[in-house]
Amino acid sequence: MNAGSDEAGTCHFSKPLLPAGLQLYDTTLRDGAQTEGVTFGIADKVSIASKLSDHGFGFIEAGWPGANPHDDRLFPELMGLGLRAKVAAFGMTSRDPASGRGIGALLKSGADVITVFGKSWEMQAREVLRVSPGENLRMIAKTVEFLKSHGCTVFFDAEHFFDGYRDDPAYALGAVKAAAQADAIVLCDTNGGSMPWEVSAAAQAARNAFHGPLGIHCHDDCGMAVANSLAALGCGCTQVQGTVNGLGERCGNTDWCVFLPVASLKLGALAQVGTEGLTDLSRYVERLTGFPVHPGRPFVGESAFAHKGGVHMDAVLKAPQAYEHVPPGSVGNSRRFTLSDQSGRSGMAEAAKTAGFSIGRDHPAIAEACAAVKAGQCFSESWLFNFLSERVGGKTAPFRLLDYETVVRKKGSAKTEMKVGVGGEVFHEVAEGVGPVHSFDTALRKALGKRFDLSKVALSNFRVRIINQEKATAASVEVFIEFSSDGRKWSAASVSDDVIRASEEALISGYKYYLLKPGG
Repeated sequence: MNAGSDEAGTCHFSKPLLPAGLQLYDTTLRDGAQTEGVTFGIADKVSIASKLSDHGFGFIEAGWPGANPHDDRLFPELMGLGLRAKVAAFGMTSRDPASGRGIGALLKSGADVITVFGKSWEMQAREVLRVSPGENLRMIAKTVEFLKSHGCTVFFDAEHFFDGYRDDPAYALGAVKAAAQADAIVLCDTNGGSMPWEVSAAAQAARNAFHGPLGIHCHDDCGMAVANSLAALGCGCTQVQGTVNGLGERCGNTDWCVFLPVASLKLGALAQVGTEGLTDLSRYVERLTGFPVHPGRPFVGESAFAHKGGVHMDAVLKAPQAYEHVPPGSVGNSRRFTLSDQSGRSGMAEAAKTAGFSIGRDHPAIAEACAAVKAGQCFSESWLFNFLSERVGGKTAPFRLLDYETVVRKKGSAKTEMKVGVGGEVFHEVAEGVGPVHSFDTALRKALGKRFDLSKVALSNFRVRIINQEKATAASVEVFIEFSSDGRKWSAASVSDDVIRASEEALISGYKYYLLKPGG
């Protein structure tokens, strides 16, 4: 991340050399819990901590004892699990650590590591803590000294270090020197507003002032958390802190799901930590938190290795490196082909292969499928499977929607009356719902339930996207529905200028897929 220039003014960047013994300190359970809309129960924290330990993280910051009763109960449970990772308890500096209730709770937690934060920005000491700059430094020194006297391993988080260094380098470094007895000092870009070159300069100054282990803790308010972490590691820091999926206050923290592949696959570091399970870890935390991972998230997003354009698909089939900078399997992800009117027969044949049909690009069904998609059929995994099951697999549709009528009442509720053919039988059902789609789905499930067990099938996602917004209320929409059953997931989609029709078609496609491909 270091840059220099030659006499001609050309800028050259050098590859950062990461330390061989790099420590990974996870703060998903503490800083990540500060994400808006995320709440961890004790069982959630125990589950995630076990997963992180198995993945190879050296330290897990589990919470703040004394700040809430949940964390007070959490630490004894975590300490009894026999985790390979060391468990850290988080707290703050104190004017009188010997009698302070917060420091007492940290000691009582029994954690392997005590991490305390203190102000390294003079403005923060004066305006936020309302103490003199000198008193703030004494608080840092006394707290670290007290904890060390009790035999604790102590990490000191120099909060707002880079803002403080920018404002008054001497004072920021004074905070580092005040914590000199700590086992490690972590430089924090708490506001997330620093640039890599600023982080490099300040981290180098801290390296010169303190000869013990240094760490880096970055927030992502400028989208620079990973870059800033790498910059600090290139200047002598040996510990990096981060969270799974970049969870954290405001814009989040350094995202392990980006940092780890970059450090391992691009820079050749972190040989002791595999990246093959990273996508699984990301989605595991996503499920527990309900905090969605953007499809376009690097490495672990659903679209990270998805190819839509026909030229791209054809090239990837011939030489994957043409449009993939790392193999999808290296991070536990997989390649997907997203079929559209831009797709060709090679891509459709590959999608068919993924669906379980080994037919070549010249097969008539492939040409027919391509023509249907180019004519406006919304491609989805379930649609293609259903389509090929009938044309190639010789299967018949498990049910037929014969007729239905949906009535929407003024207050918003709806009633659907439906006839569904299954084999030689016709089932007539009526159902009410909170809206037309809900009533349609309920009636369809009631009818199918006469012959099939759908009790474990749930709708886990439902999205509507407007395609041609300029047509306002006459616009076409794409409805995307994700289904799940016993850990299995599949999706269906449909496009129409009628949102109700699109929803109904997607529902029918999803249920047909489940019935045609049980356990698939």
